[in-house]
Parts: sequence; C-alpha cells; structure tokens
Amino acid sequence: MAKRAPILPENYNPVGERLRSFTQPLTLAGTSSEPVEISMSRIETPDPVAAAPEFPMLRERELIPDVPTEKELKAVSVRFRCTPSERKKWHEITRELSGDHNNLSHFIRAAMLLLENSHDQLTKLAPDIQRFRKPGTTDMLGITLYEQRLSQYLYDAIKSAGRPKG
Repeated sequence: MAKRAPILPENYNPVGERLRSFTQPLTLAGTSSEPVEISMSRIETPDPVAAAPEFPMLRERELIPDVPTEKELKAVSVRFRCTPSERKKWHEITRELSGDHNNLSHFIRAAMLLLENSHDQLTKLAPDIQRFRKPGTTDMLGITLYEQRLSQYLYDAIKSAGRPKG
C-alpha cells in the first residue's frame, strides 16, 4: 500500500513567511516587546561604481568579510545560450587546437581580448551595428543571420586593429 503524503495546511507558504519575518522591524533584546525600527543609510558618493555595493547590506555588528585587495579573483562567470551540439563542437575545436580538454573558457577569453584590442575600430562601426534589429528569440533564421552580420563587422574591426598589444 502506498504511503500518503500529509495534507499541507491552507495558505502554506514557508518562503513568504520567512520573507515577512525578515522584513519586519527588529526587536532589541532586553527592551519592551514593541519593535524598534533601525534605519540604515548609506553615504552617497559621486562615483556610481563606488556607490554600488559589492556585497549585500550587512547588519550592524556583523563581521565584514575579508576581501582581497591585491589581485582580482576570477569568481564571476559569463553565461550565454547555445545548443548542446554547438557546445560540443566548440569543446572539440578547442581540444583539437590546444591538445588539452577544458580550454573553451581560455579561447573565449582570448576572443574577448581581441574585441578589447579592436575597441576603437568597433566604436567607429557602432552606428552600423546599432542599426541591426535583434530578432525575436523564436526566429532561429533571423538570429543566425543577425549573428552572421555581426561577425562580419567584428572580423573587419579585429583585422584592422592588428595584433593585440602587450
């Protein structure tokens, strides 16, 4: 005989309850039972990059995590959509060219360095590139043609920029 799952109570929402308890005002220990609101304000700086918090807002008396300041860690990933056959093809190409597996990210980073090197030429081509209209996500032929035209502009810019510096 199959086991029966317990019937959940009406309006069962553990995530919503947790969010409501988190967003309610904090109460201080040893004081009256009335909640005390603590307001936290940030100091505004004119630099928008410096004003953007890297970490979530910490409550008072929480330890600030140690952040390395010497060299930047590679802890962020950039994702894009591709088909499984494209992914397999790209991995096989990089394995064939480098003689090693798992080098796809290095090849993609090298391609992005080529883009950085050709930034001046790409800014000259930007009005032409911006005239392209990105097709809808369901228009596979349109996406293919869009990427083909974009790759032609990128090729021209990278070719005219020459070898990467450094």
